[in-house]
Amino acid sequence: IALIGSSGKVCRHLHIPLQSGDDGILAAMRRNYDASFFRELVAKLCNAIPGIAIGIDVMAGYPGETEEAFENTLRLAEELPVAYLHVFPYSRRPGTPAATLAGQVSEEAKKGRAERLRTAGALKRRTFAEGFIGRPLDVLVEGRIDEETAMPIGFSDNYIPVVVRGQVAANRIYRVIPSAFRDGRLIGDAVHP
Repeated sequence: IALIGSSGKVCRHLHIPLQSGDDGILAAMRRNYDASFFRELVAKLCNAIPGIAIGIDVMAGYPGETEEAFENTLRLAEELPVAYLHVFPYSRRPGTPAATLAGQVSEEAKKGRAERLRTAGALKRRTFAEGFIGRPLDVLVEGRIDEETAMPIGFSDNYIPVVVRGQVAANRIYRVIPSAFRDGRLIGDAVHP
């Protein structure tokens, strides 16, 4: 945490597996943390590293996940100050301990729960990115062109995709002032010294 907070070279982005926001499901998964520990970790990271993008893995439909357990996960994901959710439904794999657990969740329920988490994740992504409108971001311009705008695209040091207006070259970092959010990315002007 100290290294990320003090380094000018390490990006402000972490992707951390939450898996579930329900302590019973976390215990069934044999995770060595609970929801409270995870909440405190995210708060510690956000306090130490302003503007950090934290992405979390969240699983829907692990065996034994009741509607109440799912709601605990959804509520925690909505409350955490994270930038995005990486959501996936539990997939039963023969030979794994979870494959033989009681309480297998139906495919329909897993799909519906995953969709609700993805909707929450899209709102998280938008809210996080819009918080940087009008604030300078360092953006590494890649060699890609945004199909919709025909402008260069890159990523900020905190993992926000940014369409860059102005004369820029690939594989260089530019200071960009975002002015809008559209289609999952910020759009901004490169600031030249």
